[in-house]
Amino acid sequence: MIKKTSSTIVIIAVLASFISGCRSSAEYQRLAKAGNTYTTAMDKLLTTASQIKINTTSEQLLKDDRLSNQTFEGYNELSKLDVERLEILQNLRKHNRLLTRYFTLIDELATSNAPEKAQQEIGGVVDNLNKIGTQLRGSALVSNTSVIKSVGGLVISSQIRGALREELEKRKDVIDLEFQTQQVLLKALSDSIKQDVNLTRESRELRQVIRPLIAEKPISDADNWIDRRRKILTMNTTVSELEEASDSAKTFRDLFKDFVEGKLNRERLNTLLTDIESFLTIVEQLKNE
Repeated sequence: MIKKTSSTIVIIAVLASFISGCRSSAEYQRLAKAGNTYTTAMDKLLTTASQIKINTTSEQLLKDDRLSNQTFEGYNELSKLDVERLEILQNLRKHNRLLTRYFTLIDELATSNAPEKAQQEIGGVVDNLNKIGTQLRGSALVSNTSVIKSVGGLVISSQIRGALREELEKRKDVIDLEFQTQQVLLKALSDSIKQDVNLTRESRELRQVIRPLIAEKPISDADNWIDRRRKILTMNTTVSELEEASDSAKTFRDLFKDFVEGKLNRERLNTLLTDIESFLTIVEQLKNE
């Protein structure tokens, strides 16, 4: 399991750097590390979401099979929905990895004596990021595309100079739009995961806990039954906390905006710390369900 202390050190480093008001090389590196921490957690959540979706469909197929004999066509119909969802999640993971690369390139632009290579690559990264973002904004997870829009008009801090300033002037609104895309999609995804986990819990409780208990034959492995029942019933604990994970995307989007405008403060960074810690914890809990 990811240790809270490791991500805490990263964010505290960001906190100390930004509050000092100094735009040093170490500061940009810490921003890149904070971005990588966020996107790594996102990738873990998206991988877990794929597994949960497949498990939910499998439980539904088993439930339906007890009611009537299932057909090949019926199986394919449900599997098709899984494939469509997995494609969305895979695109979101690609989007997330491109965002990670963007943070790395920002660091290179800010700290390299020869930023030309980073300047050449960053255009392609942002173009691909926006291309995948456009697909995601048109996906089934987004019910209202009008809610995804960059606020625009970000004013770059006078502390940011050189190649990095030139880059942010050119693409800051595009990056803000892609953060907004992740924010909306993660909220929709968290709602979907909540529903899937609830359905899986109900099906597993019936199949693995209730039916063995009410069967005429006594349960042969009591310890195993107790362990399964505990794991199934505590699934709802994670569900009740999952909504907090979607807030981390908004918080990190605000971090990027405040970084650009030179407005970061202790309160906002403390909020970021709390949100990412909750995010990482929830993802790790989901992996074990």
